[in-house]
Amino acid sequence: HFRAYFEEIVGKHVSGRLKVAPEHTSEKVLNIMRKPSFELFHELYREFKRVNRENGLNQQLIPYFISSHPNCSPEDMADLAVVTKEQGLKLEQVQDFTPTPMTLATVMYYSGYDPYTLERVVTARSIKEKSRQVLFFFWYKKEYRKQIRDDLIKMGRQDLIPKLLGNSRN
Repeated sequence: HFRAYFEEIVGKHVSGRLKVAPEHTSEKVLNIMRKPSFELFHELYREFKRVNRENGLNQQLIPYFISSHPNCSPEDMADLAVVTKEQGLKLEQVQDFTPTPMTLATVMYYSGYDPYTLERVVTARSIKEKSRQVLFFFWYKKEYRKQIRDDLIKMGRQDLIPKLLGNSRN
């Protein structure tokens, strides 16, 4: 039933761009958000491309992502950048986490704990910490390459430099 419904929506009711909200690629961040695995987005993206190909369409899938969510580290953002780059995505629908009233994420942001498990939840709070995470959305912008490279080195993730930035020096 899903395939028929999805083919109907994508084939006949999308006006060029379909926006979806996977929000993150990290399982630990998605778990805190109470969201399914990023594998579900991979499946959706494959199906979206298939339906477009079979119907002679040239539509875009626009994913929405968030940085600095409770339980999200700079390392998680670096991994998000690599995963989305490998998907051929240059992100444009992005947001840095902002606490909003009456949400579970805001409780975690202010308390520092997951209220269901009482486990500690680390959260970027300062402008510097938040800015450090946001940069990874824009790995493709030349003006951010040096800072991203420096951050990857600081976090001991030099292995991601060629995947994200290529072999260039900056």
